[in-house]
Amino acid sequence: MKKVLLTLPDNIAGKLITKGFSAGFKSNGCFVLCKELKDLSVSDVEKFRPDIVFGYDYGFLYSGKMDLIEYLLADGANCNLVHYFGDIPDSKYAYGLKNELYVEFSLLSKTKNNIFSFVWDKSFENKIPNMKYLPMAVNTKVYKAKEDLKKYDITFVGRPLTDKRQELLAALIKRFGKRVNIFSYENHFLQSLDDMKEKQFLTDEEFDIYKSSYRGVLYTEQELADVYFNSKVNINIPIQGCSGINYRVFEVLASCGFLLTEFTEEIEKTFIVSKELETYTDFADLIDKTEFYLKNYDFAQKISIMGYADVFKKHSYTSRARTVLDNVYKKQYE
Repeated sequence: MKKVLLTLPDNIAGKLITKGFSAGFKSNGCFVLCKELKDLSVSDVEKFRPDIVFGYDYGFLYSGKMDLIEYLLADGANCNLVHYFGDIPDSKYAYGLKNELYVEFSLLSKTKNNIFSFVWDKSFENKIPNMKYLPMAVNTKVYKAKEDLKKYDITFVGRPLTDKRQELLAALIKRFGKRVNIFSYENHFLQSLDDMKEKQFLTDEEFDIYKSSYRGVLYTEQELADVYFNSKVNINIPIQGCSGINYRVFEVLASCGFLLTEFTEEIEKTFIVSKELETYTDFADLIDKTEFYLKNYDFAQKISIMGYADVFKKHSYTSRARTVLDNVYKKQYE
């Protein structure tokens, strides 16, 4: 039985994805220990003696604990170091304020045989030496809504930052006003208020409506599922990668929520558009389709059921974790 130590990052998305892999490794017969990265120590690793240390993005390298980093990188640690990148490897989303991590990790990946890295978007497969493409997945068991209230018309979950997201959110506010609901960290929403003022995407009256659209932050799969399932239209505005298949796509579908996301070729290859989810191509298309599905919610419900069936069947963490194990141990036995 392989022992896997999963290091949990501080950010919500990274933590949810890492916990998903935890369930996947367990389903593959591994003995799993999850530990908050900020609390992880050398003694924890020595006591557990893992075969694999799994981290999100730069994992343990982001801890800043030099004794832990040196111990895990030492050959005597006798474990494999697996990193799953749910962010662009050479961006602030992955390395935060430590941009030197990209160069350091690239060098380590060239020189050490026990480092394995995977990335969610195929276009970033060669960003780091030996990095492999592994799409995201979802644990459908934990995305279960408790009630069917449909209390939100239009919902956006995530950072309301960057021109792309703010322009689209402004377009939704202009057309649908108080029917728009935004869930994010408070500091991200406050930053978006400053941005909206500076960029003048909204009139004063529209800006007041935007301010009132904030609904707080969602921390758990249960909270997310309740919102996704009880929203008539869930809007996804990807800002990283080329595939457009970020974690929110899987989350919404796993919650049996209706998803309206940006069109990409990878979305079309992975899902049946208009049968498992819906896509938009530009501002006008986003507004038109949002309006259509609000008026024809019975169509949206049928699509959400088909989307749920697809992620349940094809996009489990059990299969993703199996891929990780196969890659790690196939290479070592070659």
